[in-house]
Amino acid sequence: MAAIDQAMVSKILNSTTSNTAFTTLTTGFKVRLNSTASTASASGTELTNGTGYVTGGQTSTAPFASTSAAGSAVTIPHTAILTWTSGGSNFLVIVSMDLTDGAGVRTWFGNFNGQPIAVANGNTFQIALDAITISLT
Repeated sequence: MAAIDQAMVSKILNSTTSNTAFTTLTTGFKVRLNSTASTASASGTELTNGTGYVTGGQTSTAPFASTSAAGSAVTIPHTAILTWTSGGSNFLVIVSMDLTDGAGVRTWFGNFNGQPIAVANGNTFQIALDAITISLT
């Protein structure tokens, strides 16, 4: 599911093949939910604020990713289940997610299997502990 943002690919390549230092990401990683698909070059359309979703995404406490994953993979969220409860007059329609740092810089993205996921008014959508695997090969 998870893939890397194209701008982040450029930063990693430039940092590891030249004298261009990698810009450190800001702490406070967040999962941002979208109503349209995300791609390597563009975020999906973020869900509307006030429908049980708060613009900017949701974070869990540090460490956000697993630190004991073997090889080149980590899992998120590592310390708290992420939860959204649909509210207002509209239900949530979830297609993709973007992982951003505390300054809103997108690092990874993924489109959910079986999307669009419709969350009826009053129902809850959750991402369980270590439910999303991010790998780099």
